[in-house]
Amino acid sequence: MQIITLAAQKGGVGKTTLAVNLAVSAQASGIKTVLFDLDPQESATAWSERREAELPHVEPISARRLDQAISAAEANGFELTIIDTPPAAGTEAAAAAQRAGIVVIPCRPSLIDLDAIKRTAQLITSTGRTGVVVLNAAPPTATTLLEDARTLAEATGLKVSRAVLRERSAYRAAWPYGLGVIEYEPKGKAALEIAALQKHLLDDLMNCTPASLKG
Repeated sequence: MQIITLAAQKGGVGKTTLAVNLAVSAQASGIKTVLFDLDPQESATAWSERREAELPHVEPISARRLDQAISAAEANGFELTIIDTPPAAGTEAAAAAQRAGIVVIPCRPSLIDLDAIKRTAQLITSTGRTGVVVLNAAPPTATTLLEDARTLAEATGLKVSRAVLRERSAYRAAWPYGLGVIEYEPKGKAALEIAALQKHLLDDLMNCTPASLKG
């Protein structure tokens, strides 16, 4: 089973929104997916309670139950685990990063947010895991801003995803219905960007495709 952990020192970077949308996108592509909600706010759990579809499965857990939950998910045929952590580089994030094949760090392209990922980068380096920064909620027409943000993010020693997520109203519109953007607006720009990010993370970096998992 493959594991992706989402971690961010700073709140408000869209970590949980990215976690649920990646989970929905992976599930839609044929990968049986579970999302473990380690964030005490349980925003992902609240989102799932408004959802009609059973999958991806979302479950709130504590860090001390993480190993047990991952083992149970694997025994129940789940192929991908996504872990949403609290907005801090603390013990929960460290435990989740330790189990991950890859750690995704959502970051808005602003100096405040880019400065904040340095602590997250240190956490990931200490676990020996691969960290990938995802530039999130970027202004729809920004180009130079993204180039500068990419340079600053790479200076931390982390990889930076070539897939960028822009600020889109579809994320806010889909949330109250417990939907991902690929379900709410399948042909919209947000859906296309999430699909591109999912392909980059799962296909290119993790080799986590339905064919590879079942083959």
